[in-house]
Amino acid sequence: MTISAAGLKFSLSIMSYTAERKLLVEFGRRLYEKGFVAGTDGNLSLLVDRDTLLITPSGAAKGRMCTDDPVLVNIEGKVLSGKRKPSSEMLLHLFVYKKRPDVKACCHAHPPYATAFSAVRKELPDNILPEIIISVGRIPLTEYAPPGTEAVPKSLEPFVNDYEAFLLANHGVLTVGRTLDDAFNKMETVEHFARILYIAAGIGAVSFLEDSEVRRLEKVRDNLKKGNTS
Repeated sequence: MTISAAGLKFSLSIMSYTAERKLLVEFGRRLYEKGFVAGTDGNLSLLVDRDTLLITPSGAAKGRMCTDDPVLVNIEGKVLSGKRKPSSEMLLHLFVYKKRPDVKACCHAHPPYATAFSAVRKELPDNILPEIIISVGRIPLTEYAPPGTEAVPKSLEPFVNDYEAFLLANHGVLTVGRTLDDAFNKMETVEHFARILYIAAGIGAVSFLEDSEVRRLEKVRDNLKKGNTS
């Protein structure tokens, strides 16, 4: 049996970035198992070098992906290899990487409690739990934008440079990080926070932290980012 040049190139491209492909498959499965996505919801991406990323394919069930499913694209969105189309939210991912050189991974999902807040367009407060202030920071609510369009990254533009997690109005949650693990952890933390707020609201009035304590916790977060824990 002979293999064409195009077939050989495709085979080699599938074999490349094996570890990164396995990560996308693993975290897609985690999103599904945590109930953060259903059906073919959500998308993940990971920078594999400065101008190239792997992104989950359009229409793929994140809990049942294979290592040859992720699509390799460049920073302008040109498909370099892959047997499927890239996620319909690729423009959102590309926008983040162009704006944030510190970000290496993006995670978009529909965790139920946080997405419920986005559906009623209610921002998650940033002055209630110390852990949220330190690990995630403020979680801004974007304007609604039709999924899969250029309006989605545009809605993120006022916030993308300063925050790590975003409520997308009527659309879900986006988190970014230095690694897929980092981005996934923030997604998990945002959903846990939203669930706590929902439960607390059924118990009584929520208590807010003093401004001085919020500022102190923000300094702790800034020091952690700089690698200074003193």
